[in-house]
Amino acid sequence: MVLSPISFRFAAPMDPHVAGSGTTRRSSRPEWVLLHKSARISGHRNATTAECHTTEGEPIQASFWLVDPPGVSYFSVHCPGLDGKDFADEPHILCADASLVLFSVDFVPVPGRTFRDPGRRCTQRFVYRAGPGKPSLHLIPDPDIVRPNGVSALLHCGDAGSEHYAVVFLHRRSILGDKARYYDLHVFSSVTRAWSSKGALPGLSEDDQKLLVKAGHATYKVIKVGASSLGYVDLSWGIILVCDIFSECPFIKYIFLPASRVCNVDRDGDPYVVPEYCCDVSSCNNLIKFVEVEFDDRDRRSLGNQVDPRYSDLLPQLWNDKTKELELKKLLFYTPRLSKDDDDFLYVMSKLNSEDDKAWVISVDMKHAAVEAIAPYSTKGRSLVVWHCPCAFPKYLELTPGLVRRTVFCK
Repeated sequence: MVLSPISFRFAAPMDPHVAGSGTTRRSSRPEWVLLHKSARISGHRNATTAECHTTEGEPIQASFWLVDPPGVSYFSVHCPGLDGKDFADEPHILCADASLVLFSVDFVPVPGRTFRDPGRRCTQRFVYRAGPGKPSLHLIPDPDIVRPNGVSALLHCGDAGSEHYAVVFLHRRSILGDKARYYDLHVFSSVTRAWSSKGALPGLSEDDQKLLVKAGHATYKVIKVGASSLGYVDLSWGIILVCDIFSECPFIKYIFLPASRVCNVDRDGDPYVVPEYCCDVSSCNNLIKFVEVEFDDRDRRSLGNQVDPRYSDLLPQLWNDKTKELELKKLLFYTPRLSKDDDDFLYVMSKLNSEDDKAWVISVDMKHAAVEAIAPYSTKGRSLVVWHCPCAFPKYLELTPGLVRRTVFCK
């Protein structure tokens, strides 16, 4: 196994609490990144910075701070004239596809600011486009729904060089006295700058409806399947697949996840661990990939694999003097994530114990059962259940020579 200590980043400040450093396998601009879902409020700018205006006409900027996986990249948001107290929460990544990133910003409601949740927050959504051309930022208007109940997603339209996209909102609608679930599709087009709607999508069988009524469906993530379908993933049960979104007759399929071979429930049938700590779903080349990790010790969520001794400087706590090896079984594992590429790599957040602020992101080659790379990361004040979003937008950035530099990371 060849270890490369060379990565890249933009020539601008990095936040040590988010951006990882350590060994990586890539030595040039990454094809994709592990992007932390929560933004920092910061006025720093770099070659990725794009700006537009909020609903109230106030300027807003978004910038991205990138490192190779397994390092964690992050983004920052800045509204000149506003500070941290003007935000009800940290800006948050909703979805990403190709050159695009969809994120939301929750502002504190004040007179003159439009909001749908009186007294709580004003949520506005933006699409960042890395290319073609200069990075750009676009405000997305709200769909015309009285009480929105669903998840926003994103679809790139056309070939790789196209600048067009669609924002998709799958709205779950209930009818008084009817237990069945009805799904309405709302699509915003970047071409028309308007929403279109299709009500009560067909396709769910009677058995599907019974399961949804009994178990519900909590969307953990949204994946793109093919060119015009989206999968709304519940890691406990399955995927609501919305097919042919741009056609005249879109429809829904329900895909059950494979029956778990790992016992994740206790004697009463209640979840022993949240599925996010042992499962992930992704899509690549029109295929849906599912992974489930079986831990050697369920209480610690640990694995028994050994690690190459050359990582001993990064993880001295794992060294075994008797075997002269590093042992993964000493780590507590969180949230596995599949690669964006069509490969067999898995990225896992890990800590020595749950109280630690310091963590490591470990890249595992599942085909060869080997640790490929490790990057340190600080979890201080951060949730590990939904901590990052794999994004492919960096490969669409058209950067001027001199704005990118290679950096040799050290521990």
